[in-house]
Amino acid sequence: MNNPNLHRVFHGMDYTPLNAMYPDCITNPPTQNNITRDMAVLSLLTDKIRLYGNDCNQTELVLHAIDALQINMTVWAGVWLDNNQTTNTRQLNHLYTLLADSKNRDKFAGVAVGNEVLFAKTLTETQLFDVIDGVRSNLTSLGYNLPVGTSDLGSNWNADMAAKVDVLMANVHPFFAGVVVEKAANWTWTFFQENDVVLTDNLAKKPRVMISEVGWPSGGGSDEGSVAGIDQMNRFMADFVCQSNAKGMEYFWFEGFDEPWKIKYNTPGKQWEDKWGLLDVNRKLKDGLKIPTC
Repeated sequence: MNNPNLHRVFHGMDYTPLNAMYPDCITNPPTQNNITRDMAVLSLLTDKIRLYGNDCNQTELVLHAIDALQINMTVWAGVWLDNNQTTNTRQLNHLYTLLADSKNRDKFAGVAVGNEVLFAKTLTETQLFDVIDGVRSNLTSLGYNLPVGTSDLGSNWNADMAAKVDVLMANVHPFFAGVVVEKAANWTWTFFQENDVVLTDNLAKKPRVMISEVGWPSGGGSDEGSVAGIDQMNRFMADFVCQSNAKGMEYFWFEGFDEPWKIKYNTPGKQWEDKWGLLDVNRKLKDGLKIPTC
């Protein structure tokens, strides 16, 4: 799977395996072969990945791929939460089973409990942080000292929330803010500092702060001043990636591969939901895309 056009320059990468969405995966599950190939490619781009959930055995398949390939890769485990208690219980119990397995102990870098739960209004702030407290308590009982957080829109965080997590994870997308790509990198850094990092200034125990999603779609239309396209992806990467590394910023690029299932969220003139990957679903680097070198 080696590719001289791929460079390990990204701090981290967001990843959702193909066919890992419940309940569809019951009849069409993700495969070890596909995930192992994905991980081989991702290892050429980063040494950290972030998952969004653990349904369909996706986390086990990822961990097995890391072992089989003997690659240097750590995983931010994901716990998908919604307003269905059955879903939440299934996700949490699966996480604890994974962590109880001693062979996984060194592979996890942290746990992201929920993604954009507050934005979607599927749980209240109180409900979400009760779950986070429970996860932290269970991790301690299992002998782990992993950072626990939740990812949400950068504009949704406040100082009270920041004080309740080990890591503040903000999804910051200049594309959805209608920013022209020439200004997108500076906009991202400024937005993150003024809306998220600043929240930790007066906290006695400061959490880590990271951008849990940042990226640009390769096509599908435009959103005010933001234009989706390969040239625009190249420009944003060229302005953001190496410069963020130099700043010591923790971020997860959204994302490694296209997600075809998201086509259902596309609307006329806004057909970009399935086009955020650096590579297509067959692990082919998109034509004309240039991964930065740092």
